[in-house]
Amino acid sequence: MQEIPSAQVWQERVEGKVDQILDRLTRMEERQSSLAGKVEAHDNRLHDLSERTQKLQNELVEVRVKAESKQEVQQIQHQHLSGRWKMIGTAAIAAASIAGGFLSRIFFP
Repeated sequence: MQEIPSAQVWQERVEGKVDQILDRLTRMEERQSSLAGKVEAHDNRLHDLSERTQKLQNELVEVRVKAESKQEVQQIQHQHLSGRWKMIGTAAIAAASIAGGFLSRIFFP
């Protein structure tokens, strides 16, 4: 038969196990604290990157608006220049026809 350990032995075994549990809990708390610091650092980094992304998006929108307005201005300028050349061409044709009519009266009376 086996001998039943005394109360003192049981108490020592229980205290040893409790000490092991406390050590494990302490290590878990330390790891949790370390991980919490890392998570907080990552959260701060994400916040900073989010702000930078938002600023870049705003700048991109501004650049697009400027580019579109510049294209509109160029189109308007092209229309004005095209209209001017049409007027010049019309005036040149009218002047040529007047000159042709005048010259035809002189050379072919």
